[in-house]
Amino acid sequence: MLRLRRKKKADERSTDLLFEWAAEKDFFSQSVDPEERTTRLLVEIQKRSLAEQVAVLTWQVSEPRAETLYLLPNESISLHPVAQKLLLNKVWKDNLTLFWDDLIKDEKIASHLSTTGWNSLIIHPLYRTDNYIDALFVINHAPGNNKRRISEFISFVSSVLALSIQNSRLYIQLKHKNVELEAWVRHVEDRIEDGTKKLLEREYQYQALFEGAHDGILVHSADGVLIEANRVFCTLVGYEKNELLHLNWNQLTLTDLLHEQEEFFQKIVRKEKSASLETYLVRKDGSSFLAELSSRFVRFRGELVVQSFIRNISQRHLIEERLRESKERYQILVEASQVGVFIIHNGIIEFVNSVFEQFTGYKKKELIGRNFFDMIYPEDRDMVSSRETQREKGSNVPDHYEARFIQKGKDWCWGEVRASRIVLDGHPSVLGNVMDITKRKQLEIKLVESQKMESIGTLAGGIAHDFNNLLGGILGYASLLLSDMPVDSPYYDDVHTIAETAKRAADLTNRLLAFARGGKYQVTTVAINDIAKDVMDILSHSTDKSIALETSYSRNLWQIRGDRQQIHQVIMNVCMNAIEAMPNGGKLTLSTDNVILDESFVQTQLGLKAGDYVRVQLTDTGTGMDVKTKARVFEPFFTTSPGRGGKGLGLSVVYGIVKNHEGTVVLDSQLGKGTKVVIYLPRYIKEGYGQDQGVQDVNQEKRTILLIDDEEVIRQVGNRMLGKGGYDVIAVETGEEAIEKFRTFKDKICLVLLDLILPTLSGRDTAKNLREIDPDVVIVFTSGYGPQDRPDLIKSGEEYFIQKPFQTDVLLKTLHDIIESSQVSNQ
Repeated sequence: MLRLRRKKKADERSTDLLFEWAAEKDFFSQSVDPEERTTRLLVEIQKRSLAEQVAVLTWQVSEPRAETLYLLPNESISLHPVAQKLLLNKVWKDNLTLFWDDLIKDEKIASHLSTTGWNSLIIHPLYRTDNYIDALFVINHAPGNNKRRISEFISFVSSVLALSIQNSRLYIQLKHKNVELEAWVRHVEDRIEDGTKKLLEREYQYQALFEGAHDGILVHSADGVLIEANRVFCTLVGYEKNELLHLNWNQLTLTDLLHEQEEFFQKIVRKEKSASLETYLVRKDGSSFLAELSSRFVRFRGELVVQSFIRNISQRHLIEERLRESKERYQILVEASQVGVFIIHNGIIEFVNSVFEQFTGYKKKELIGRNFFDMIYPEDRDMVSSRETQREKGSNVPDHYEARFIQKGKDWCWGEVRASRIVLDGHPSVLGNVMDITKRKQLEIKLVESQKMESIGTLAGGIAHDFNNLLGGILGYASLLLSDMPVDSPYYDDVHTIAETAKRAADLTNRLLAFARGGKYQVTTVAINDIAKDVMDILSHSTDKSIALETSYSRNLWQIRGDRQQIHQVIMNVCMNAIEAMPNGGKLTLSTDNVILDESFVQTQLGLKAGDYVRVQLTDTGTGMDVKTKARVFEPFFTTSPGRGGKGLGLSVVYGIVKNHEGTVVLDSQLGKGTKVVIYLPRYIKEGYGQDQGVQDVNQEKRTILLIDDEEVIRQVGNRMLGKGGYDVIAVETGEEAIEKFRTFKDKICLVLLDLILPTLSGRDTAKNLREIDPDVVIVFTSGYGPQDRPDLIKSGEEYFIQKPFQTDVLLKTLHDIIESSQVSNQ
């Protein structure tokens, strides 16, 4: 206690000495300008410290640079602006006088001081508010033991210097104020003139604490009597200060809130701690405003009182309310979006909307906090991770890309992502939109596959066409030899083998043509159930008993229009493919039913139209296929079982025939889980029936056939074949020759056998010229292509057509029927 009393007496004596010294130096004379007063103090400090320079530096927190308020002598200061800020921060952080030895211990500061050329420095804190920091710099002061005396003097005079600087600021500001502020200047000058301890204390305490504050400040006793208030609070409540100090806190409170506020203040008084409260205060005119009170129990003028910082938050509350409403509208807008929305930070999902939930199949609670890149399909993960990580760092990366997303309980789906960098809660983040483009990607894949199959089909058709021309000569001559050769001839079996081998080769080319959108040769009304039952009956007698066959046929199944033999081949090929996939046994299921395909389904199938279809589903429990196998399964000559004699034409023929019948094939297979092939064929509705025409005898006068083909072997063998049928043959190589021959012998020619592909004048143009000569001419087109392989050349269903290669008996029977039919129709 004795030591405390001595310290208190020492502080009082020090303060008295300060006042005596300040009065002696005439620092508070009315005639002394605040700027001059400050300069005098700095001169006094420079003289006492024998310093080269004395400066007062200030830093407004909102500004990037510090500012030199005073500098003696008035020269430039060699301290870098960055170092000035560092020193001002440090002196107020440590809150004590700093010397050269203290400062050079800090590496950052030392690096800046080393460039100034100084050898000593004292920094003393002067004044600090929320807006700025002031500090005294004594540069290159007297050396040796004078450092302590200089420090004591600076500490001694700093209060007066700080007050003088603040008064200088006020003086400059008050010059620009209105009449009210001029009265305040006079009041400040009166205080300076008094030169009393009360003036110093009040200027130092209240000017900084009260009048310099942005918020209202109010001091009242524990029972609510108002003791002090600053100008901001007076403005808030609309009272003059002299009016306000005669009131009790209760007179500024709404009646309904009086009890709440009393409890608030009593809690502060009892616990002697700070607390906050949002409440309404009443102005002098009776209006009220929402205020935020931050109160604490403090000692003031020897008494324990309640000090409150008061801020009008009505506008802030209104802004918060508007922000809340805006946020709600934003959430409604985001949730109503037709695309998925997500926000990620450091790769972690912070927000998703309901569309993103539906897109991934995960609930929001499962997504928030999860690593976004775990939602990306492994093959795309590195690309997405690299882009979004770089985007968040501010790098210029594409804002639009496509990637596969993992779906809950499923494999994956395609998403189109558009992303941008945003700053959210002060952190760089990524805002992204994602749209489900799975159907579009499936169509793109199907388009590529269709184009690939179209190209392969074109190639296969071209090969088959040329091969058929070659086979035409081999098979034609073999059949001619067989027709003239006795069965017991030693060469009969050899020639028969040649003919049969040529037939098998022709069958192979026909399979290629069937893949290449081969023609529907015998188009009739087809009942799918009858064909399916026939196929399953054959399989039941020829398939290993380890494979179970199950069927489910729809009653009243719609009919289709097509080639019965080709549809039979389609179902048989799929079944045989399934049986090969079950070498250790299993189950093959066939079912038929009627379906109506809507637009949403046909949009995923190129060239398919919405409407009624007959569906045939074939499911096996075999080995299944991986992704690469599924992508190639319809290619000709592609097979997964070459060791078991697979030719690789089974499913490619299925593809070509079904496409030619304006249907589609959908394949679903998983490795180790079996395969399902679904065939859709359009429903056929009968419109009417034609009457069969009677067959008349062939006109015996017209027995000449005009044969046009650019292949010499075809002309030679054709001449021999037709001769066996009793026909005279005029064989020519080009269309031009055919036109000339037809003009000459048209009265004898009963039929023109015309190759579609000729070297100069095409077969179709040749036919056009022939019909100009005789509109009733009977023209039978021939080609190594099928009737649907070259739709640019062959008008299916409108003209007669025979595909190469042909056998003698088949050719003669076909031509005989065509000639009879044409004669009947011309009668």
